Amino acid sequence: MDFKGFLMQEYKLSEKSARDYVTRFNGIVERGIYKGEAFITPSMEAAINKEFEKSRGHYILSLKRYTAFQRKMGKFELD
Repeated sequence: MDFKGFLMQEYKLSEKSARDYVTRFNGIVERGIYKGEAFITPSMEAAINKEFEKSRGHYILSLKRYTAFQRKMGKFELD
């Protein structure tokens, strides 16, 4: 399952909404804010708030949902 499929299944999002989440997540990665961490750090949140000032809540939620997707897929080993 990919991230878009996870969003549609887990959160009952439409395809367009799921694509929006994927696009936001890709923007975070392209700017070097997220590099595969298992959790969102305060410095990541600060960078997102600065980089995406007008819609930062959407970007933070996208990243939270991506890390949830990674955990569900077993990509992160958690204690």
